Amino acid sequence: MSSLRAEDAGAGTEGSKPGAGSGETPAAEQLEEAVERLQRENRRLREQAPRAAALCGLYHEAVQQLSFLQGQLASRDALVARLRASLAAYESSGPGLGPGPAPSLVDGLVEQVGRLKEQLREQESSARSREDRLGQEVQKLNQQLEEKESELQRLLREPQHERDREILLLQRSLAEKAKAQATSEVLCRSLTDETHQLRRTLAATAEMCQHLVKCLDEKQRSGGHGEEKPALERSNKVEDLNAKWQKYDASRDEYVKGLHLQLKELKVLPEQGLPTSPEIMQKEIFRLNKLLEEKMADCLKVKRELEDIKKAKDGDSERIQMLEQQVLVYKDDFTSERADRERAQSKIQELKEKVATLQHQISRRQESRETTGHCRIHTSHKNHTQHLETDVAEALLRVEPQGTRRPILQPEQPEIATDRRISGSDLRGQGQGDLHCPHCMRFFRDEEGEEFLRHVSECCQ
Repeated sequence: MSSLRAEDAGAGTEGSKPGAGSGETPAAEQLEEAVERLQRENRRLREQAPRAAALCGLYHEAVQQLSFLQGQLASRDALVARLRASLAAYESSGPGLGPGPAPSLVDGLVEQVGRLKEQLREQESSARSREDRLGQEVQKLNQQLEEKESELQRLLREPQHERDREILLLQRSLAEKAKAQATSEVLCRSLTDETHQLRRTLAATAEMCQHLVKCLDEKQRSGGHGEEKPALERSNKVEDLNAKWQKYDASRDEYVKGLHLQLKELKVLPEQGLPTSPEIMQKEIFRLNKLLEEKMADCLKVKRELEDIKKAKDGDSERIQMLEQQVLVYKDDFTSERADRERAQSKIQELKEKVATLQHQISRRQESRETTGHCRIHTSHKNHTQHLETDVAEALLRVEPQGTRRPILQPEQPEIATDRRISGSDLRGQGQGDLHCPHCMRFFRDEEGEEFLRHVSECCQ
């Protein structure tokens, strides 16, 4: 800025020296005013440069936060993969125990976690692309600002007489453009007035033609042949006039279009060939300032969107934690149910052993009964005993997986078993029979085989 002020002061001294003899020219004053305006704009743009630096800092912070969140997401992915592997190991470790408790629920939770992760990645990629676009636009604006500053320095370094010459050339070109524009506007106005008048006359002639056609039709209907020829001549004249007016209107439209094209060319020529004036530069600087303000507003919008994304990420992390807790709960349920199954299998094995002992007792009693010869056993009794074995085993296996069954008797102590054998022998001595229920220890006679089977099936259920 000190160099700019020194150059400005030098330019002022150079302009004051010739002014002592011939007076200050208005062109030099205008140039000094333009240079001062450009310097003010340059100062303001330099004051806005720290804001762009702050935006760049915010961008780098957002990139760091995104990398941190990506690391957290990778750790969560590893945790979910570990949980799935452990779940698969638990499912594969017990093939004989039946299918898992609820693998569909666990798969649904894992799929939901995957969908949430995909949504999070999409939001991160969109925010990253927006940040990249804004950074590129800020770089473009900085480059344009540097170009304008270099052009301003070039203008300040030029000598005074070249500046005056350029200012005179620009003033002449502006005056010529103003004159050409004024003449073109006058011509356009006159042409538009003429076109409006021609359209009005054309509409009037069209109405007149329609009226004449109606009159001719009426005369033809009435049968008057004497006046047909002058009416036809009049209609032909009107049609000729109408065609001439249409041609004239078309030529007028073409002429107006040509004038508009010439005006457009006159507007385009100064933008291409002539050097830029301080006013044009000032307008360009204003436009760049507006663009910079718009981009800063866009940066604020992106910052708000990033904050919203962070809030959404926090909510997603809470939801992921909740889902992980649910997975742990399902895992605990699975292990507890597996332990229950193992206990049930052990109880089933004990009951099978007990049934085998009961069958052995029945066969031993049958043999003792056959040897003593006190009573005869029917031939159907063997079938009943076989049905008893199958029905008891099926009833126990069918009832055991259900959660609501009656408590199963544990293997009895030897003292209780001996007491029951004694009581059973006493009852047999009293004539009660040899068949008894393994669940409630009720005795039946040999002739009551079917009733004994029905009782066993009902009691075990």
